[in-house]
Amino acid sequence: MTMKKVRRRAEDPRQMAFLDLLGGQKEDLIEVPEMPMPAPGAMDYDQRLRDLLNKAIKACPFDREQIAAMVSTLVGREVTKPMIDSWTGATRPNRFPAEMIPAFCEALGNTILLAGLAEASGCRLIEGRELQFARLGQLWLFIEQASAEQQRLVAELPLFGGAA
Repeated sequence: MTMKKVRRRAEDPRQMAFLDLLGGQKEDLIEVPEMPMPAPGAMDYDQRLRDLLNKAIKACPFDREQIAAMVSTLVGREVTKPMIDSWTGATRPNRFPAEMIPAFCEALGNTILLAGLAEASGCRLIEGRELQFARLGQLWLFIEQASAEQQRLVAELPLFGGAA
């Protein structure tokens, strides 16, 4: 029987090795927001929410009329441009309803609003590629723990020189 020679590809020096990525400094890979200080009034996010809404709207390619129409479709009730204006104006008395956050993120095509609220709570929103890396890290830790448990069990077996 003849064996075929397997040609190995040379490593690309521009590409980071996956295990190096996992074994590197995790502080550099994941930015962890700090929990806000519980000072009096520190958790009043009325103006911050209005600022986040305005920022998310400016980052989207649609005007407020179009946004209102899309959100109306998504939530199943009428949302108008004047309503959006009342939720985003600094001196307006109306507040943005939290149940519309997912619909707004979907209509705007960004997660600026949700990410800003998560950060205000000491959390971080991850999505897409970041979520895949987090899952890979989770699986890597699981494999490491399973391997350590496997070695411990083998060491305890009399057949392999463990306790009798």
